[in-house]
Amino acid sequence: MTIAAEETSEIKRLRDEIRRGTRVISLGGLTSIASKAFVLSNLQAYFAKTFVVVADSNKDLENWDCDLEFFQSKVQNQKSKIETLPSFETDVYSGVSPHAETLERRALSLWNLTHEQPEFLVVSAKSLATKTVSPKEMLALGAVLRRDADFPPEDLIEKLVACGYVREEPIKNIGEFSVRGGILDVWSPTAPMPVRIEFFGDTVDSIRQFDAETQLSIGQLKEISIAPMREFAAVSSDFNDWAFFARERFTDEKQARAVRDRTDFAAEGESFSGWEFLLPLVKPRASNVFEYLKDCVLIVDEPSQIEQTLGIYYETLDKRYAEIINAGEIGLAPEDLFLPVAELREKLAANQRVELRALGRTAAETDEQFQFQD
Repeated sequence: MTIAAEETSEIKRLRDEIRRGTRVISLGGLTSIASKAFVLSNLQAYFAKTFVVVADSNKDLENWDCDLEFFQSKVQNQKSKIETLPSFETDVYSGVSPHAETLERRALSLWNLTHEQPEFLVVSAKSLATKTVSPKEMLALGAVLRRDADFPPEDLIEKLVACGYVREEPIKNIGEFSVRGGILDVWSPTAPMPVRIEFFGDTVDSIRQFDAETQLSIGQLKEISIAPMREFAAVSSDFNDWAFFARERFTDEKQARAVRDRTDFAAEGESFSGWEFLLPLVKPRASNVFEYLKDCVLIVDEPSQIEQTLGIYYETLDKRYAEIINAGEIGLAPEDLFLPVAELREKLAANQRVELRALGRTAAETDEQFQFQD
């Protein structure tokens, strides 16, 4: 391990406090993400811990990712493992599904977290509050195929459809698959190029990388990891079940049209716009990102701003839920989709954390506790 920067007294202080297990550690005077990334990269190099950077919004994730990657390469002289977990920017009560890119990024990060703990995980504040599937469920969403091992192709096809892959012939982009007899082509977000899997009955006979433009094989692989394209699996039977229970749950006459608009699709086993925020009616989400983390240190960037962002967000969720119910729309209560405030506060308090404040001690005196009001 190589430490690029000469150890400063402040880095030594932080290192010693983390090592002693100090629950809340403050660091002030760093006014840019780049300066914070520089210090954290040098600090993290001393520990076999994941540093979880809590950023204010999705807009900050790219800057954190870029700066951390730059300084990590300087500190450790190798490509570092940095994951980012954006939040859903979509209003969960608007009847609109999240952007496909956000679904993919979240699913890939959660999938990677189940396999290996990174040096850094950068999350938006709202991601901490968002409920998701458990690590065990996430593992079951994807697949790992090995040459000469059994994996029924029909099971793989069902899994791909359930976790967001689209069937195209031929495939040209990540998240697509095609089937021709005993040959299945698929492009996972974990792979630099698509692969062609040949089956002999239920046995994986060969796995070959190929060029999406020329369709020509590049080389043989012994195994391939296929990550999900979204964190929420859904098959036709799930939508059938949802249609039944939605009619039982949403019985107000004002909601009749909203229920019919969705169940007309769901009863046929088809998805509908915004289903990701309604399906927990039959497939509850009881997990969160904290359950994907093992030995970690929280790095809270500007606690007062994070506190304000989360406080406003929770207030907005309650307000929007009341609005749609009064308007005859349908939706699940905020606690079905997000951690209750008290539970989020408990999870934050259970982890060692470093609080970064640009204004240093002055700001810390007015923001001694990182918590927001119920």
